[in-house]
Amino acid sequence: MRDIGEEGGRAGRREGRSVFFVDPPAFCTTVERLVAPALRSRPVAVAPPGADRATVLALSDEARGAGITRGMAVRQAKKLCPDLVLLPPNPELYARASRALHEVLRIYAPVIEPRGYGHAFLDLSGTERLFGPAIDVAARIHREVRERIGLPLSVGVAINKLVSEAAATVGAGDVGAGCIRPLPAGYIAPLQVSAGDEERFLAPHRMDVLPEVPAEIRKRLDDYQLELIGEVAAISESDLCAVFGRPGRELKSRTRGIDLRPVLPPEVRAEYHVSHTLATDTNDWGILHPLLRRFTEQLGRRLRQRHLAARRLTVAIDYTDYTSARRFVVLSDALLDLELWDAARRALTLAMTRRVAIRMISVTVGRLVESGLQLDLWDTMETTEAGDRKRTKPLPNGPLNPDVRSAAMQRALDTITTRWGRRVLSPHTIHGATDGSQRDVTAGIRSGNGQHPQSVGAPAR
Repeated sequence: MRDIGEEGGRAGRREGRSVFFVDPPAFCTTVERLVAPALRSRPVAVAPPGADRATVLALSDEARGAGITRGMAVRQAKKLCPDLVLLPPNPELYARASRALHEVLRIYAPVIEPRGYGHAFLDLSGTERLFGPAIDVAARIHREVRERIGLPLSVGVAINKLVSEAAATVGAGDVGAGCIRPLPAGYIAPLQVSAGDEERFLAPHRMDVLPEVPAEIRKRLDDYQLELIGEVAAISESDLCAVFGRPGRELKSRTRGIDLRPVLPPEVRAEYHVSHTLATDTNDWGILHPLLRRFTEQLGRRLRQRHLAARRLTVAIDYTDYTSARRFVVLSDALLDLELWDAARRALTLAMTRRVAIRMISVTVGRLVESGLQLDLWDTMETTEAGDRKRTKPLPNGPLNPDVRSAAMQRALDTITTRWGRRVLSPHTIHGATDGSQRDVTAGIRSGNGQHPQSVGAPAR
C-alpha cells in the first residue's frame, strides 16, 4: 500500500490503517445449502413462517435473479417465483457458522467488529511485519475459509470501513475486477483500494455501492438522476447541504471516501438499539410512553454495565401507511434511565407529526463515550483547579452533589432489579404539587440539569 498523499492527509485520513470488510455473499442461504446440498442451484429465501406480514429476510442469487428483493412480502415473492423454496430462520445454524468463520479471522485480526451473521470489519493495522502485505493476508483468509468451512468470501481492503465495505461489494458483484493479484478460478478475488485512491475508486460506481446512505437520500438522488458516486462528489458541499441539510455534509465526505469511524469490538459498540412492532397499531401516548420507558431502562442498563454514556438518542417510527419518521435529541453524556426516558419522549414528540397510527417504534443511543460518572453509593466528586474530577472520601452525613445523588439512586435501583427483577419496581405518581401536576416517585434520579422529567401520568401534549 502506497503512502497517503497530501490530499488524503488534508481529508483527515490516517496513514497506515489497514481495514478489511469480510462479506460472505448470501450468507444465510449459503449456510442452509451447506447442510442441505439438494437446495443448491434452486431459488431459496429465508422468511418467518405463517406470519401475515412476513417479509423476505435473506435470499440466494437465483431468487434475486427472479426479481425478489430483501424486505419484499412473501406473497409477492411467491408470485414472482413460484418455485421459490421458503425456509424458516435458523439463528443457531447461522451463529455456529459465524463462530467458525471468526475462528479463522481471529488468527490474523487483533480487532474484529461483527456486522450481523458472517459479516465483519477487521483492523489489521500494524500487522504487516507479522503477516505480510494486506492483500496477501486477504487472499490467505479467503482460501482458509473456503477450505475449512466451504463459504465463498468477498474481502475488501482499504484504510477505512466505508471504502473496504464498498470494495467488498464491488468484488462480489464483479469477480476479479480490479484485483491486484489473480487467484484460482472459482474464487472471489480480494479487492484492495490503495491509500489516497478512495475517491477515484468510488467515482465510477453506482450509489448502491456506497454504504451507510439513508434510503430517503438515495431516493432524492434518484429523483435528481444522480446515479454515480462521482456525480454526487462533484457537487459542492454547500449545494448538498442546501438540499439535504446537515446530512449533505456527511454525504459529501462519504462520496470522497472519507470515514474516521474506528473498528470496534462487540464489547465496545458504536450504538445500542431496541425496537418493537406493536401488536395493535396505535398512536396513544398512554401506550407509547411506557414502552419508551422500558426501552430506555434496557438501554441505560447496557450503558452502565459497560461504563459508557450516550451523546445522541434517536427515535424512529413506522406508520401504518408504510411511511416513517426519525428524530434525534442531543444528550450530555447521558446514562441514567430518566435522562434517556425524557430524551426519548421529546424525540417521539418531534417525530410524531401526523395522526396516523404507528406500527413499529425503535430507540437508538449513539455517539458513545466513556462515562466519567461514578455510580458508587454516597461517593462525592470535586473538581480540581486543573478542571479534572476526582473522587473524595464518602460523606454520609454531608450534602451530596446532585449528579452523585442521581447516580446513587440509579445504583440502588440497578441493584434491586438485578437481584429481584424489574417487576418489583413500578412507577407511581405523587399528587399535590403546587402547580397541580404529577411527579414520578423515582424522579429522585434527576436529569443533568436538575429538573424532573415529565412523568407518564402527565399530559402527553
